[in-house]
Amino acid sequence: MPPGQRAGGDLHGQREKLANSYQELLSEFNSKDLRSVGNYSVGRLIGKGSFGKVYLASHKLTNGSKVVLKSAKKDDQNLTREIHHHRQFTHPHIARLYEVIVTESLVWLVLEWCPGDELYNHLLQHGRMEVAQVQKIFTQLVGAVTYVHNKGCVHRDLKLENILLDKHGNVKLVDFGFTREYSGTSSYLQTWCGTIAYSAPEMIKGEKYAGEKVDVWSLGIILFALLVGELPYDDDDDNVTKQKILKDEPKYPDHFPESAKDLVQKLLSKRPLLRPTLPDILRHAWLSEHAPQQQEILKLQQPAPFSTQLEKETLARMRSAGVDIDMVIEHVLAQRCDSLAGWWALLMDKEERKARRRERKRKEKEREEKAMKRLSAASGLLATPSLRGINEEDHHPVPLIGNPPKSRGRHASRSNNASCEYRVKPFTKAPI
Repeated sequence: MPPGQRAGGDLHGQREKLANSYQELLSEFNSKDLRSVGNYSVGRLIGKGSFGKVYLASHKLTNGSKVVLKSAKKDDQNLTREIHHHRQFTHPHIARLYEVIVTESLVWLVLEWCPGDELYNHLLQHGRMEVAQVQKIFTQLVGAVTYVHNKGCVHRDLKLENILLDKHGNVKLVDFGFTREYSGTSSYLQTWCGTIAYSAPEMIKGEKYAGEKVDVWSLGIILFALLVGELPYDDDDDNVTKQKILKDEPKYPDHFPESAKDLVQKLLSKRPLLRPTLPDILRHAWLSEHAPQQQEILKLQQPAPFSTQLEKETLARMRSAGVDIDMVIEHVLAQRCDSLAGWWALLMDKEERKARRRERKRKEKEREEKAMKRLSAASGLLATPSLRGINEEDHHPVPLIGNPPKSRGRHASRSNNASCEYRVKPFTKAPI
């Protein structure tokens, strides 16, 4: 093809691509369906409420890492507080806040995706949980709330709707819109917040309250609901619900475990000072199987940012790809929750998952090798030992029976001449 024609063809192709790109952009602007927000491709709608809408989405820069996009109005009074507190929490049973995207009319929170749904929906669909499952997830929840309190905050909106499950059935605590700084048992709060069915008596009465103790009360409500399948205090009339909270004791069904009943009664004490502390809850006998793991998590010191080998290797790969890693480090350390910090957090999540898979495969291979060694050793022990009297020169060794050990109380002469072969062979003397 002559150079002029080739150049004309290339120009035509470029114009066609630009035209297609323009049409795609125009189509996206005119579409009523939300297709992308920031660096995220928006998927299906998975929830909506007075707060806004929740979408499943995927991160474009990490090959589709799944996240949740939650919209909120910019004038939401609790939004700033929620972002401020949530971005500081790094705990295995608290859903991660990766990024905050601000548009002209909305604020989008990019959150960790938990495919196991919220506990409220789980109870609606399946009813009460098995005791062993409740012990596991309730202990994880107590661990997460203890972490929040150790950070100098109280949640104040603990309820089934704010507890999610990941794909492994582990707890992920969410929604920190009512979270407040709290300086300990000597500090009291006064603002009523949360949901009536989970509210402690002192909040219902409008008294000043200790933040830790109202969270403990809510934990008691949640534990009861998980074991029974319904809330202990719940009525269509809010005033009736309030009166039940102030005056009534929960009605425990026959199947309710006695040890769990002891714990719930302590958590739902009408007198705040009689409710146990969170460390006391983790020491309760009914939670003894899973509590040590949560206690160990709480003892762990968070490593300094960018100090682990995996982080250093990831930074090196980003630098080689032309990324300004100094800017990444600056944004992450400042907890900006912007696109750079979100990219880094999602990338590290992905790298950590890959590292766990590699470690799991390594351990599986190690177990297989050990099993093979044990099997080989056992096979050696089970191998048939060589027998005296085998004719090794024959292609078909024939065992010869001769010179057996003496029998107790019998004359050896009885078997001295005994000889037998599987091959046909004349006896030199008939056996007696």
